[in-house]
Amino acid sequence: MKKAIALIILMSIGGRLFASPLNDMPASADSATTERIPVYLEKPVEERSINWLHLSVFTATTFGFVGTSVSRMDDWWGHSQGAAHIKHDDWNGDGLLQTDEISHMFICYKVAQAGTHFARWSGFSDGTSRWIGGGLSIAILGFVEYPIDTYNPIQGFGYTDMAANVVGTGLALARDRWPEKLGFFDLRISVKDFSAMNSELIAQSFAQNDAFIYWLTMSPAREFPVHAAIGHSANHDSHDNEAEREVYIGFGTSLGELAGLIDRRWQQRLDFWSIYELSFSFRID
Repeated sequence: MKKAIALIILMSIGGRLFASPLNDMPASADSATTERIPVYLEKPVEERSINWLHLSVFTATTFGFVGTSVSRMDDWWGHSQGAAHIKHDDWNGDGLLQTDEISHMFICYKVAQAGTHFARWSGFSDGTSRWIGGGLSIAILGFVEYPIDTYNPIQGFGYTDMAANVVGTGLALARDRWPEKLGFFDLRISVKDFSAMNSELIAQSFAQNDAFIYWLTMSPAREFPVHAAIGHSANHDSHDNEAEREVYIGFGTSLGELAGLIDRRWQQRLDFWSIYELSFSFRID
């Protein structure tokens, strides 16, 4: 797991210390829609106003964790004091079999969701909240690519990483904008080897990067707390340390789906927090 995986986890934990688990905005009165769509259906724009306390918490949390992450970047990835250059072999030449690009997509997806969630919690309209969430995602992960990686002698600007950033951000915003079409799908993560992770969650070796599985989930029947999933990872277990792709399929659930067994509204309200994939799976490749 490369780059800013710690950022979204820390933002989520830190923000939730202050955010109520029950959103201030009501669930839809349309019971059929409420049953099917795992997202918030918000108050009309004219009924909203900025909650300055919430906005202060959102702003302070964001700047605090971004500042902490920036202060640690030299220790994580080295000094960015070389000449600007592009990493041309990033897709196939980094030995990670696209897990790096997928991690960028996942992180941007969750950062965009977090920004949108907390902007809406602060009282902004749906459209403005998506602009804020998308802007934060592109700005934070874009800063990692330029100037951090661009001037790092052992990194370089990764155009495939940046493309993955845009795709992940776009998926999050599209899912928020069209929940009736895209709310059945989600991106999640699980850990297959906790012993390989370091204390800061920032991968600095093949083994640490290989510890994660990235999942695409699909929930065709929202009344059941189970979904189908396909996962991607890699390993470097061969004697020559060559990367080997891993593909998984399975069935799983999440915090939000389990909460839906108690109250369907909780499934809606915890949808964003369903980051970790709880799955029964097996490897097919």
